[in-house]
Amino acid sequence: MRWKNWTDNAPAKILSFLVALLLWFSVTNEIEFENDYQFPVEYVNRPAGLTSLQPLPDHVIATVRGKGKFLWLRLRDGVCSVDLSGYQIGQNRILFSGQDIVLPKDVPVSRIDVKEPRRVTVDFDTTVVRDIPITPQVIGDLAANYTQVGKTFLSPPMARVKGPRKLVDQMALLPTVEIDVRGQKNSVRRKVRLEPPASPTVEVTPMTVDIGITIEPLIKRSLDGLTLEIASAAAPPATKITFEPPVLAVEIEAAKSVVEAAVREVTSVVVSAENWTVGTSVLEYRELRDGRLVFAARDSFPFQDLPPAAATNGAPRPTPDAPPEPEPVAVHGEVLARLALPREVKVLGITPDHVRVRVRELAEEVVRTAE
Repeated sequence: MRWKNWTDNAPAKILSFLVALLLWFSVTNEIEFENDYQFPVEYVNRPAGLTSLQPLPDHVIATVRGKGKFLWLRLRDGVCSVDLSGYQIGQNRILFSGQDIVLPKDVPVSRIDVKEPRRVTVDFDTTVVRDIPITPQVIGDLAANYTQVGKTFLSPPMARVKGPRKLVDQMALLPTVEIDVRGQKNSVRRKVRLEPPASPTVEVTPMTVDIGITIEPLIKRSLDGLTLEIASAAAPPATKITFEPPVLAVEIEAAKSVVEAAVREVTSVVVSAENWTVGTSVLEYRELRDGRLVFAARDSFPFQDLPPAAATNGAPRPTPDAPPEPEPVAVHGEVLARLALPREVKVLGITPDHVRVRVRELAEEVVRTAE
């Protein structure tokens, strides 16, 4: 019965409802409402080659008074358009007003006032573009008895940076986010992001790079039968130098591929012989210093009586026009020997740990050979 009462004379009831709804829309559409609305900011006529050091406001909040209950629907396409023509390098004040709000046509508003921000002070600077090297931030220790081989691979190795000169000139390197290799045993190949620049007014392209970290186990190996040789042009004139024994064995520790390459390629130990004198002495192995084997003589031989600075490693002296290369330096009573190994190779010891060196004059050698 109740449902029948509702459906009795249904057309008339529906018509009455529609008339009431239309009347409500008509009345409310003539009433003025005032509310705060958010509008995106659009900057136009920006001078070529200028960038702001600080980020510019991307929206404003404005108080709008207008007719219509659903006025907000018609304001959604509004924008705050700010003209930047005439602005120069240095501090500039940007003003925001209701006159900057651009609304669709025929929107019934009677007043627009920008509430915030009304004004901002911004520094403008010349826009520059630089290619800046990328540096990986690798943290954490690898698993025990594992090591990284070579440097971390980066592709691309540099990124293009665009922004205000004052900020870009302060950027020497672009770090990646941290790459944690704690406990790692396998090589790492992945994409990583760069740390975002401190200011959003600086653009970096690309923001993602490919990195590669080669990780290998540490192994030990003995390099046997390494012949002792004298550095070319380093031996004293009219002399002959011999070693007893003439070969050494060097025990090393390094990454697997590095050790395997050393076994194939390293065949000799090159000994410096500058400022030596005729005689016999025993050289004892002391340490590895900056990639050079360091021997110490048991007596004053084989060096002439020169100040400590005169004892060198036999490397060519730099010309006056070229800055000297950093080289290992021997003090008085030391002899340096070069072993062609990468710096990451650790020398554990040599066998035997001492050698006898004999320096003979060539005339003496000729007589000895004749006998």
